[in-house]
Amino acid sequence: MNKIAIIGNYPPRKCGIATFTKDLNDGIKENGVTTAVVAMNDGLNRYDYPDDVVFEIEQNVMASYINAAEYLNSNNFDAVIVQHEFGIYGGQDGIHIIQLLKRLRIPVVTTLHTVIDDPTENQRQVVNELARISQKLVCISQKGIDLLRTVYEIPEAKCMHIHHGVHQSGTRNISSLRKKLGVAHKKVLLTFGLLSRNKSIEVVINALPEVVKKYPDTVYIVLGATHPHVVKHEGEDYRLMLIRLVNKLNLENNVIFINRFVTNDELFSYLELCDIYVIPYLGEKQISSGTLIYTMAAAKPIISTPFWYAKEMLADERGLLFDFKNADQLAGRINELLGDKEKRKTIAQNAFTLAKECYWPMIGKEYYDLVDRTIVEESIRTISAPAPVIESKFVQPPIKLDHLRVLTDYTGILQHAKYNVPDRNHGYCTDDNARALLLSVMLQNEVQDVDELNRLTSIYLSFIDYAYNPETGKFRNFMNYERRWLDEEGSEDSIGRTAWALGFTSAYTNVSNFYHHSNYLFGKVLPQIDQLTHPRALSYATLGLAHHARVHGDDAVIEKLGSCTKKLYMLFDKTIDEEWLWFDEKVSYANSRIPQAMIYAGIYMKDEKLIHRGLKVLDWLIAKQFSNELFSPVGNEGWLTPQGKAPFDQQPLEANGMIDACMQAEVFVKDGTYADYALKAFYWFTGENDCAEPVYDFATGGCRDGLHPGGVNLNQGAESTISWLMSLMNISFYLRNKNSLLV
Repeated sequence: MNKIAIIGNYPPRKCGIATFTKDLNDGIKENGVTTAVVAMNDGLNRYDYPDDVVFEIEQNVMASYINAAEYLNSNNFDAVIVQHEFGIYGGQDGIHIIQLLKRLRIPVVTTLHTVIDDPTENQRQVVNELARISQKLVCISQKGIDLLRTVYEIPEAKCMHIHHGVHQSGTRNISSLRKKLGVAHKKVLLTFGLLSRNKSIEVVINALPEVVKKYPDTVYIVLGATHPHVVKHEGEDYRLMLIRLVNKLNLENNVIFINRFVTNDELFSYLELCDIYVIPYLGEKQISSGTLIYTMAAAKPIISTPFWYAKEMLADERGLLFDFKNADQLAGRINELLGDKEKRKTIAQNAFTLAKECYWPMIGKEYYDLVDRTIVEESIRTISAPAPVIESKFVQPPIKLDHLRVLTDYTGILQHAKYNVPDRNHGYCTDDNARALLLSVMLQNEVQDVDELNRLTSIYLSFIDYAYNPETGKFRNFMNYERRWLDEEGSEDSIGRTAWALGFTSAYTNVSNFYHHSNYLFGKVLPQIDQLTHPRALSYATLGLAHHARVHGDDAVIEKLGSCTKKLYMLFDKTIDEEWLWFDEKVSYANSRIPQAMIYAGIYMKDEKLIHRGLKVLDWLIAKQFSNELFSPVGNEGWLTPQGKAPFDQQPLEANGMIDACMQAEVFVKDGTYADYALKAFYWFTGENDCAEPVYDFATGGCRDGLHPGGVNLNQGAESTISWLMSLMNISFYLRNKNSLLV
């Protein structure tokens, strides 16, 4: 009996190829054959593989492929079965795998999970090299063989069709699962798989309103986590878009997202409870689908777009097809099947008849028989001269601190970035380090790596400490990259922000040393608050004073808080009932901090007049900055005057300020009105804005610097990134505790 190695992804890595490799390995072993797995690592995680894995290859490390070849040649393997997908191997179009295979002195069988009909020259070269090195190419569909013959000019005799395997699925008791999901006695549609844009789930969601009209008890389950590589490059942008679409169509009670990778056993339970399985894939160029064959084996009716594999497998009344992106046609197909139980049963049974031929032990035997014949035909593989080396929604997004860490060095957080690369030319400022300090304290109970967060907090607090100039008793603001201060004292805004950050930190930090240090520095900034005159700076200071007073109850702080709030209240004495409510002829930036401070301080001091004046000011700002359900903040290119509002340059700190102010108002009003405005302002970051483009960078965790008439400013500075993370935190707190808002 021969010893076979299988190369491919492998669980606990979460992807379709990994599942296929494991199932094929198990299927071959069930025929009494000795196997071992060479697993591909993707660089995203380190995987705790089972004993079946005897060697690991690092995707982008060429030496790892060569070492794998040496290992296979020297450990008595008789043949290798390769699972091939362009994206799982390193180099352009996965070309690194060639370096492994060309060094083997044992037969190779390659399963092609993708065959492209219009390949680039490099893709064609990779496939042709695979054909040259491999004794056989296996395709999961006949279409793949046709493409290899017509597009790549590979002889058909070199190719073999072996179906995708499937597990035998017996009847299961799913009543408990139905109850837990809330779908007992409901019609269930299901789509399963790692989520990515090419799955085109939005087509099903767009079809649902017509289905629900006719069958209101219909529920659509989207089962599966987002693909790990999608998360790496764009985060949860797609899933969140789907969730927003569900909310927009008022389908919250008809769609269930289950955001995790499920085992085969769990999948079969979900298949058992579904009435119709829907495959809405975006394009036709797919020659395999594990979810399709799994559903056929579960004897469930399938409605699918006509991608190659689906057209082949669902022919002869084994399923229904609908056109790509055609939600109306899909709705008709679903309604047709939901209304015809016999038709559902017929097409499901037809599909099941084919699927029974594809149980994994049978597929494993087909692979082994193929390998065995190959070994017999080439008892000793002829090695020719070496070939030339070929080199090479709403769940809110997760908290991602990557870009914050990139911007932060041992001195502090740098002000600006060119794209997502820190720009040292502009150095540092106390403004941004105060913002970052406040953020880091907000995050202290929200991230796993507390040590790293404490390191960042220490850096920001240290910067503020160094900003204090004992000779003048003032805090400085601007420092160049050479650590030279560029001013003797900072602006009123920077002093106010420093008071806010230090008051907040000394009130809420979990680290006693941070409390002592921040409270000491808070004492240094207190005298400077008396000299503040600008409303925005007074508002920042008011927030710091109110946080400190609320926790520590210091009489001197409370007295100073009363003085600041009196100044803020009196600002609007002459204009509060006027059409132009603002205290000045120009509304510039960070305007929402003024009503936020009035409302927060008013709640703490139980001053109803202050609260209601803050609400009235906030309502006026809301009226000026929301249009057609979008948050459209005051632009920096001209501001807001009685003559009109500048539409651009819109800045992230405006969305952050509006969110915080509205959430503070919601604490008092508690009717959801202000929370709704806060959520709309939050969606400004993720693409619901005047440019219809995300300002948040889902890949880096940074936030772009604003909106211009031509689109997004792609630079990702400190102010923008901190504004995003603060907004995310505040919205997270609200969504988590919206039924128990605390004053």
